[in-house]
Amino acid sequence: MSSCNVVIIPVDGSKNSERAVDWYLAHLHLKGDRVVFLHAFDPPPMQSAKHTSVDFKNSYDEWCVVIQKAQDKARFLLKEYDQKFVALKDKLSYKLIHDTGRAGEVIVSYIKKEQATCIVMGCRGLGKLRRTLLGSVSDYVVRHSTIPVIVVPP
Repeated sequence: MSSCNVVIIPVDGSKNSERAVDWYLAHLHLKGDRVVFLHAFDPPPMQSAKHTSVDFKNSYDEWCVVIQKAQDKARFLLKEYDQKFVALKDKLSYKLIHDTGRAGEVIVSYIKKEQATCIVMGCRGLGKLRRTLLGSVSDYVVRHSTIPVIVVPP
């Protein structure tokens, strides 16, 4: 078994995920670690078709535009991470992944796929009531992870 850590860091372009990346680099990173920058997109459900094919076609076209914009955003985000860390390639081994699905479920699914040893993630700092009503990705990951999760607060 390898002695290096495999660290999953979910990224979404927010200040919260940037803070998690910075925290990892400042406090946890060890030479030999492998970092998996993971971006998950949860596509909206396609609206149910109306009774005419014209309405269905418009709904489908609008849905495709939303999906394409999300794919473009993900490619741009991961390209930014690649540009940011390419200079550190000798000190930081990393992988960029974009996947589709509910963020918490996608993150947890990559624990086994990447043989991860730790997850470092940011949180939005929702209040207790909003977190209870809306749920949060970090809460989901903490509850379902089989490895340590470090949640970097706002």
